[in-house]
Parts: sequence; C-alpha cells; structure tokens
Amino acid sequence: MTTVAIDFGTSNTVVSILESDTQLPKTLRFPNLSSLFVGVSAEGERLEIPVIPSLLYIKSDHQVILGAGVRSQRLGLSQSYPPERLFKKFKRDLAGDYQPPARHIEGINYDSLGVSELFIQRIWTEIKKQNIQPSHLIFTVPVGAFERYLDWFRSLGEKLNVPQVSVIDESTAAALGYAVKHPGALILVVDFGGGTLDLSLVRTVANASENLRAEVLAKSEAYTGGEDIDVWIVEDYLRSQNLTTEQVGKISYQNLLEIAERLKIQLSRNESVAESWFDDESFMSYELKITRKKLEEILEYRQFLQQLRDALDEVLGFALRKGFAKNDIEQVLLVGGSCLIPAVQQIIISYFGKNKVKLNKPFDAVCHGALAVRQFTEIDDFLRHSYAIRLWDAYSKSYTYHCLFAQGTKYPCESDGWLNLQVANHGQREICLDIGELGAMAQTEIAFDASGRMTSSNLQYQECYRSLDSQHQQVCVAKLNPPGEARVDRISVLFYVDSRRILLATVKDLLTGEILVDRGEIYKLR
Repeated sequence: MTTVAIDFGTSNTVVSILESDTQLPKTLRFPNLSSLFVGVSAEGERLEIPVIPSLLYIKSDHQVILGAGVRSQRLGLSQSYPPERLFKKFKRDLAGDYQPPARHIEGINYDSLGVSELFIQRIWTEIKKQNIQPSHLIFTVPVGAFERYLDWFRSLGEKLNVPQVSVIDESTAAALGYAVKHPGALILVVDFGGGTLDLSLVRTVANASENLRAEVLAKSEAYTGGEDIDVWIVEDYLRSQNLTTEQVGKISYQNLLEIAERLKIQLSRNESVAESWFDDESFMSYELKITRKKLEEILEYRQFLQQLRDALDEVLGFALRKGFAKNDIEQVLLVGGSCLIPAVQQIIISYFGKNKVKLNKPFDAVCHGALAVRQFTEIDDFLRHSYAIRLWDAYSKSYTYHCLFAQGTKYPCESDGWLNLQVANHGQREICLDIGELGAMAQTEIAFDASGRMTSSNLQYQECYRSLDSQHQQVCVAKLNPPGEARVDRISVLFYVDSRRILLATVKDLLTGEILVDRGEIYKLR
C-alpha cells in the first residue's frame, strides 16, 4: 500500500509517491499525459520534472484527452479542434465563488466541478495502471482556499475509495518537506503558481524521541498567478496593434495565449524574446515580442508585484507579533512557475538577501513535501479566514454577521461566550444557521492614458462572505418544542473548533433549560 500526493495546479499538476524501499518521494510520469519540464535552478542545477499540464479536451463521441496530449495534438487551436471543447484554468474556476456556465457538448453539460473531477479521476486511473495501490491520498490546496473548495476534495477522495484522505496547504507542505532534513529550522515558502500566490512561515521542532512537530506561524495569499500574466501579455500586444479579442477570434486568441506562455518562460533566461505565428485560417500573421523590462512594467501596473510585496509584509507582520524577526528566517524557498520570473526573484531577494533564497524544486517541492506530513506527530495551525454566522435582521430587512472565530485563531479553541438566538417567525419549530467564512479579495482598475501608457489604481481589499455549505443550505442546530415566539431569545449556543478542525456546538433551550445538542458536529473545517 502506498501514499500518493496530488498537487492539483491551475497550470500544471504533479503526482508523487513514497517509494516503498527507500521511503523517498518520487514524481510519477504518465505516457501521453506528462510533459518534461527542463530548466536550470538558481543554483545552476539541471531540472527535469514530469508535470501534467492542467488541460482537458473533449473530442467527438466524448473522448477525453488530458495534459500533454492536448498540446501535442494542438487541440483547441484550429477549426478542426475548436476552442469551445478546450478546458483550462478549471481549478481556479472550481475554487471561485461564482462558477462559469456549463458548456453543452454533444448533449452533455461540462462545468468546472465535473471537468475537475474527470481530470483527477483519469489521472487516478493512470496511477492504478502503474500497479500502485494507494492507501493514503494527500491533496494540496491554496493557503486561502475556502472550505467549500476543500470539502470537494473530501468528497472526491470518497469517490476514489481511498482509505485515508488528507488535505494540506501547498506552501506549508513544501516547508514540511524541507524541514524533514532540517529539523529546528524557521522556513518561509513562497509558492507562486499559475493561479495563486501562497506563503507559509513554519517552525519545526524535534523532541527528545526525535519526533517532529511543526508550528505554522504565519500565512498569506493572493488570487493571482502565471495564467493572468499570459492574458496580460496578449492584451498588451492586441492593444499595441489596435486589435480586439473579437477581431482576432477565439482560435487566434488561444494561439496567442500559448505563445505568451512560452515567451514568459523564455524570459527567465533571456532579456528579449519573440515568436511569429501565421494563422492559415484567417490569413493573419502575428509576432509577439517582449522584453524583461516590458514584462516588469506589465506586472507593476497590473499590481502583480504589489500583491507579492503586500503578502510578504503581512507574513512578516504576523511573525513579528509572535516574536520572530525577518532575520530569524533561515531559508526562503521559492516554489511554482511564477517564481522563475526574474522580477519576482528580485523582490524576494531584496527582502531577505540572496544567500537565504533557494529555487531548486519549483514544480515538485509541494507534492514531495505533502508526503512528509506523515512524519510529523503534530502540526499546529490556525484559521486563515474568520468564521461568522449570517443572521437576518427583521427590523432592517438585511443580513448581519456575528464573528465566531477571528482570522489567525489557533485551534483547538472556543468562542468568546454563549450566543443567544431568536426565531425569525412566530411558531417556528427549528432554528437554522448559515455559517460561513469572511475573507479579503483584492481588486484594482487598469486604464490607459492618451499616450497608451498604463495606469492603475491602488489595490482595494474587499471583505466577502462565503457559506460553508456548497448548496447554500443553512445548518439546522435546534428542534424546538414548544415552537418559538418571535422577538424572544429561545436558544443559546457555544461554539468550539477541536484539534481535528471540526466545528462543534452546544445548544441550550432557554425556555425549557434542556441541552438540545452537546458538542455536536456542525461542520468539518478542512
């Protein structure tokens, strides 16, 4: 039986196992699915990492093509293989609050939930073909992932019929992987991938029995990544040519995105790059040319680099409040394809110095680190988002929020006190709660002046509420007998989060004095 880790990424997905004889992590390579990333690390080491491009294409008769097969057959880039059947960035759509509409293909609807599940299940089939019998499946997720997204992984694990399923933050996983060989270290991981920026500051301790314990000291995140950069490069090119997306058409636009991704990667090694392409269907010729300086200008105006600075400042602020200064951090590990961008590396080096910054496993450090979780006897963590109850105020005819646990609260924990609640309507026989997360989302506006130069507004952080229930159904916590009376306190509730990160509640009936629920499970905060 084998432990398997899947790092499901916006741009690329990595699958690793612990080899039974050596107990060392190994990244799996799958025929027709995997591409081989070849590059050079910051230390000059040659990199060869098999990754599965997070792409899925539906051919005729619902034949599904994944990963490298999509690119090798150039699916979605011609009239023969129209882009409407190509799915990319579905991981980001899966995690979003608002799902894009499903695509109707040959009588079947394909949405981000179904496509993501189909993608993982096909990879799972390939794992089984390699005579691997998984006993423990570990999924890695973004630091700022909301609970509904994490709950999807639990459900998927059940469908895959795995005895044990775990979920861990991507950047935290990378830190734990490093800490196995360096116990006692204070490590910051900056994971900048295709869809998100994640940071985790982790301290590890080895006790007298040589068991490892980890404490997550700080986290930060931003929902921006390499996929956005490809779009920005193409938008900048189209603007410079006085073209619109509609004018070039869907097929040409997809080809331009492919070129932009390749040029972005090449800029990690070259100061200036260009690529030409002729569309034999529209008889249009395109040449994208971009320099490092131009890319950095785009990243600055799009607030990409500012979000990185803000995330670094947030983590360092958290650490300082816990008694750790910036100089106490021993290693800064760079993970994810966007960390290969020179401008990104320069900012991080300016914070910590070149000697502390390491980039030697950009694509598989997260997946390998996830496999190290089993070696830790304890991982102290905290809540990344605040958790609140959304209540309907009959007087103002609007929702109000009552915070249960603030962001940064270490669990296990208990709410500050008992919360008294009323029924909304006279004669109501049960009280239900809509429990959710409060998180901050960054927004900015981009404009162009008369000379065509980009301008941008400052980043604005807006608080958003997301219900824990994926179906937006409230959680019933109390059956009332006799029925409740409007505008009269009827129940009192005390909330807890236990060491397993399960939300519990004790509910007392104020009218009868009866304990209706005694530390009952309300929701598992995965």
